[in-house]
Amino acid sequence: MLNKANELIKLVKSGLVILRDTDFNQVQYLSLGPAIGAGLFLIVALLYKLLWGKNKFRRPYSGHAIPKKYWRSNTVKLICLVPKIFLAWAIFFLLLAVANPYLSKTKIDEHIESIEWIHLLDVSPSKGWPYENTNKSVAEITHKSFMKFLEMRKGQNDRCSLWYFAGAPTMVEDFITDDDIYMMQAEDMPYVVTDPGNALLPENDPNNAQLHIVAPRDRIKMVMNGGGTDLVAALNAVIKHFDVSSDKKIKQRILFIETDMAIDADPEIQLKELKKRKINVYILHTKPNEDGEKRAGNGNKLLSAVNFQQQIERYGFKFYSVYDSKSLGRAYRDIDKLEKSPTKITRHLLRIFIYQRPLLLSVVILFLAVGTGLIVERWGEDP
Repeated sequence: MLNKANELIKLVKSGLVILRDTDFNQVQYLSLGPAIGAGLFLIVALLYKLLWGKNKFRRPYSGHAIPKKYWRSNTVKLICLVPKIFLAWAIFFLLLAVANPYLSKTKIDEHIESIEWIHLLDVSPSKGWPYENTNKSVAEITHKSFMKFLEMRKGQNDRCSLWYFAGAPTMVEDFITDDDIYMMQAEDMPYVVTDPGNALLPENDPNNAQLHIVAPRDRIKMVMNGGGTDLVAALNAVIKHFDVSSDKKIKQRILFIETDMAIDADPEIQLKELKKRKINVYILHTKPNEDGEKRAGNGNKLLSAVNFQQQIERYGFKFYSVYDSKSLGRAYRDIDKLEKSPTKITRHLLRIFIYQRPLLLSVVILFLAVGTGLIVERWGEDP
């Protein structure tokens, strides 16, 4: 019983502290009219009682005279008013609670809208050749930079699908917004896809007639009749994927292509289709290994790369030509800057009702009025 009483006292104290700290300059009232109406009704009733009401316990010139020594002093009369003052305050705070006071609060929700990406990465055998004067393959260096780019995009609510292509396109991951899963899939994808009998593999070229693939052996995927750089087939596949699996609510759609552009066929038709669908295209062109292409008899592919660049620029797509790790980093940073996810801000106006605060104070004061009334009634009885 004592514990419950202590809990009640603590509850009352906390409520009174909250009421004390309330900034009434910020308070608005939902039912101010009914509260004012009730207050005016009580005032009219009180005035009627004072001016025209009858006192049932006392009539003029009845009974007997009371000696002056038994008359109440002004101090006693003032003390006898205390319960009535408490009652008046209790009624005031009760009317305040009836007015349904509330505090306005603005809640701001920030929602990052998605951008839909398809990342299409070139894993043709030419990506396995050495990059410039390094002992690393083109694919190793570009893959490392691509992973840094994905790290940049973390938390931007991108909806991404990962593809690679050589002789045929392959989807690694369907559209997904989970950054961590997507990066795990990207980390494990092959650097190069080629046929086991490709002359660019050292074991198939004992005379060293070709420039050999230097990509790590565990990152080379062997596929029968693999190899080549069939960008046309890859573009057809990703366009179809956009048409079938794209989220229609997402307005920004982007195709990102990383390739050395030693392509097998002209993708003019596919570029027109991408433009028609309002899909923004970024081409990251890594400088092809000219020695390797010439030794493999692919000099015509170098000319195709120049034509492809002109096509990209004619359709208004963004083209980056990179020659080393630094230029790769700059290109990725620029793409990240250009494609920031739009933020949608929604403001909600909330009403926090606080009628409990004046109601609690009214109840406390009412108890004080009853308590002091009982004391005064017994102490201040007329003789």
